[in-house]
Amino acid sequence: MRVLYGDKQKEGYYLGIDPGRDKTGLALVDRTGGIVAVQIARSRGFSEILPVFLFDKLQVTNFWALRQKLQAVVLGNGTASKEHKQQIEKVLPGFPVHVVDEKYSTEEARALYWELFPPKGWRRLIPLGLQVPSEPLDGYAAVVQVRRFLQQEQTGSGGENTV
Repeated sequence: MRVLYGDKQKEGYYLGIDPGRDKTGLALVDRTGGIVAVQIARSRGFSEILPVFLFDKLQVTNFWALRQKLQAVVLGNGTASKEHKQQIEKVLPGFPVHVVDEKYSTEEARALYWELFPPKGWRRLIPLGLQVPSEPLDGYAAVVQVRRFLQQEQTGSGGENTV
């Protein structure tokens, strides 16, 4: 999924955001659904953390370089999504923001977490439903949302909306 701009090709990275009142999950996902980076940010300082996260993980130093790498933003429609959307539009003007349904994303994030980090040792004997992940799942929920968006794009079913 590369888009041509003149002689250069735009890389297909997607920023996933799982908005929340206290904390926000951030995920950088490539065009195949592969996880590049996952992070939890405080919702209060979200607009300051967002460009730092992107510049660091995509190894860019300015917005022009960011435009060459970042395809779009995928935002979950849950708690505080309207406030987050406003902040995204201020921090990343001109980037498309796709809003997707967050329903059951936490459950999918939990399954993704255990797939990436299966229990080891004696913990393998305990059912996953009885275990608690060692970190918050918000970042993995953001990965789930990007993957849902990519799936919608492939099947042509479309997302909730685009801004």
